[in-house]
Amino acid sequence: MREHHVSIGLSRPRQIGGAVRGLAIANGTVVALLVYVTFRSGWKIPVVVVLMGMAFHALLRWLTTRDPWWNQILNVYNHYGDVYESTPWHGKLHALFRRPYGFDSDLPC
Repeated sequence: MREHHVSIGLSRPRQIGGAVRGLAIANGTVVALLVYVTFRSGWKIPVVVVLMGMAFHALLRWLTTRDPWWNQILNVYNHYGDVYESTPWHGKLHALFRRPYGFDSDLPC
């Protein structure tokens, strides 16, 4: 058998400028709309909006360099809701609505 190498770009999520693609597009769209809305107010407010957009993109890029799959993990985490049990009853449905281990449900504080 021959050994084949896979490019790192094929094994990571799609990115724009080092940030997750969907969030980078959303950030750029919001910045473009805010610049369009504030364009007649002078040059200072649009420049501040662009700088804030660049800072937010830098934050997204930093998160992606730390863990390229952070947004998929966050989506899985958000599908599980916290359960508040006012009574000490632990029935059959108890395990269905708990977050999995490692998602801050059973870890000590």
